[in-house]
Formats: sequence, C-alpha cells, structure tokens
Amino acid sequence: MKASFKVVLTFVIGISSAIAIIAAQSCQGKSDSYSTLSQSDLTSIAETLPEQQKRALAQNENQRKAFLKQMTQMFSLAQAAQKEGLDKTENFKRQTLIFTDNLLVSEYFKRNPDSKVSEEEAKAYAAKHEKDFQTDLQAITEGGEQPPADQLDMMKLQWGEMKVRAEQARKAGIDKDPALQLQMKFQRANRLANAYSAFLEKKLKPTPEELKKYLEEHPEADLAKIKAKADDLLKRVKAGESFEALAKQNSEDGTRDLGGDLGWYAKGKWGDPEFEKATFALKKGETSEVLKTKFGYHIVRLDDRRIVEKKPSPTPPSQPVSAPPPPPSPSPEPAGPVEEVRARHIFLSTQEADGLETVLSKKKVQRAMEDTTLEFPVQAPADFTVNVGGLRRDSPGIDTGSGRIITPKQ
Repeated sequence: MKASFKVVLTFVIGISSAIAIIAAQSCQGKSDSYSTLSQSDLTSIAETLPEQQKRALAQNENQRKAFLKQMTQMFSLAQAAQKEGLDKTENFKRQTLIFTDNLLVSEYFKRNPDSKVSEEEAKAYAAKHEKDFQTDLQAITEGGEQPPADQLDMMKLQWGEMKVRAEQARKAGIDKDPALQLQMKFQRANRLANAYSAFLEKKLKPTPEELKKYLEEHPEADLAKIKAKADDLLKRVKAGESFEALAKQNSEDGTRDLGGDLGWYAKGKWGDPEFEKATFALKKGETSEVLKTKFGYHIVRLDDRRIVEKKPSPTPPSQPVSAPPPPPSPSPEPAGPVEEVRARHIFLSTQEADGLETVLSKKKVQRAMEDTTLEFPVQAPADFTVNVGGLRRDSPGIDTGSGRIITPKQ
C-alpha cells in the first residue's frame, strides 16, 4: 500500500502472473457460467496479449496447451469457490464493486482520453462518502495494517476520482458493453480462484500427526535434531577439534570447501543483523554459542579484525536538465575508517525445517486443486485460433479448422 489506490487494487488480483494478465485483458462474451470455455473466448483473450506473447502462443502448441490448462483450472476453482459461498461474503462483494469501478474507469478513459476530473470534484465526492471509502479500504486491506496518514489522503483523493469517473462510465452505458462484461467475468473468475486457493490453504494446514510422520521419514527436516547437531558440533569445537575440519565436514553452504571462511566484511554486508551483532561482539580467536538466523544455525569463530580507510564514492557525472533522472543506486559506503572482521562459521541450514508447514500445506493444496478440476470440469476446445499477422493458415495437409496457427513456409 505505497503508491495509489489502483496499485492496492492490483495487488489483490491473480493466482499466477499469467492468469492475472489474461483476466485483466480478456474482452468478449456474455455468459456468467464457469463450466464452459468456447474457442471464440480463448481466441478473444489471446488477441489482447502483447504481440510477442501472442506470437509465441500461436507458434507453440505446448504453450497453447499450458494456456488452456491455466484457463480451465481458473474456471474450475471459480466453480468450487461459488459452491463454498465465497462469492457471498461482504468482503468479496465489496471488492467486486471496486474492481468493476476500476474496469469502467479504464475503459472510459480509453474512449475519452481528454476527460478530466478536478481535484475539487474528487475531494467533494470522498468527503461526502467517507463511510464508503472506509468500507472499501477495509475490503482491500482485508482488515490489515492501515496506510500512513499522507498515503491515506492520497488514496482517498484517488478513490474519489475513481468513483466520479465510474459514474461517468455508467451514464455513457459502458457497463452494458458485451466486451467489458466478459472482461468482468474473467476478472471475477480470477478472484474467485484466488479466494478458493486461500480457502484451501487455511483448510488444509498440516495436522500435528502429519508433521510428526513427515519428520519421522525426513529427520533432516527436524528443527530439534538440527539444533542438537549444532550443539554437538559446538561441544567438539570447545573440546579442541579443528574448526576448519568440522566446517568442511558439516557446513551446508558455499564456505564448506573453505573451512567455513567468510572472508572480510563490514557491518551491513552480511544481510542478517543478528549474525553481524554476534560476530562483531566476539574477541579475536573467540567462538560464539550456537546462533540461529533466518538461514539456519551457525557457530562462528572470529579470526581477525581490522580498520580500513574507505575512500569516498566518486561523484556521478551531472545530468542535463532535460535528461531523465538516473535510476536509484545503493547507498554509498561511508568514507573514512571502517571496521571489518574476518570470520569462519559452521553452518547448518534450516530452510526445509523452517518452511515445513508451508511446504506440506502447498502439497496438499496442489492435490486439492487437481481434484477440484475433476470435480468441476470445464468444457473447452482441444485447441484454439491465435490470429497473428504473417503466419500462414493454408498449408496443405493441415486441418486449420482445429484452430492451430501454421508458421510460414521456409
């Protein structure tokens, strides 16, 4: 929730980037049913894709199959969401109205690019409908964190402008346009599919029994056992075993062959504040206790520390006034004396263990989605036409009625 009301809206769309693009760009049809996809629907959707994507789709049968699979899965999930009543919630209904307004505004602006809504009009609308704005905001954020006051004021102004333009679009009859109605249909299907995916994630969280069984079969994913191994390695270090040898035998990152050597680095370069805090607190030759970071468990030994003189970053060349601003660059390193340390670590990854519940849930959700496509079948053609200029459709021996696009003869 950083830039605009539209940006916030866009965040809600899509169970995948491809489906999101399709849903936002489809443009013809009338049916509200999600049990059927016609060849003309698919062709119309393909027509709206960027030229490069459309050409790739036209020339590659596998890509068309993948495209069709995405669309049919989206429609299957939409049917399942409707069966669960997910489209009946007040939040979903409110979001539907917001997305509809957004589509109307976009289409109205295409047809009337010179139309304007003054800041006074937008402010007046927002002030008069403060309660509606708060309700819409709750629907989009789903009760989450509210934006800062300055962003909230900007969003309210943009919301007011959106509402004024949407009313203009309805007065112009744009909401009755069959092309826009199908666009709304696909966008609704997309959001229903997204809602059903979230529903499954909550419903199919792994049970304690499932977690226990998985850990019995995959002890390498057991966080307690990983910690126990780290504790044992620390005891061996303290007992006098070679730190470098233990790192070579046990570390699970790229420093393994280097005996755990991390090289020289200053604060802010490692990427984990807790790791840096613990490392810089060590004395030369000292070994840390077992340290847990977002990456895993570490045992760190400080080999050396030094002060280096950093030169100021060179001043970038000046830009002419008419030139666009250069892209933002990383914060420059401070000039002057900077402390660096050289350390080694023995590292045991906890990536699988930390994400175990998510991984198991994802597998269950994926299976449930596959079952959903069987329970809620979608009637769809085996192939469909993608019209691209410069590609032949009249090669002998090819059934062009199938909807395939034929590449030019060489």
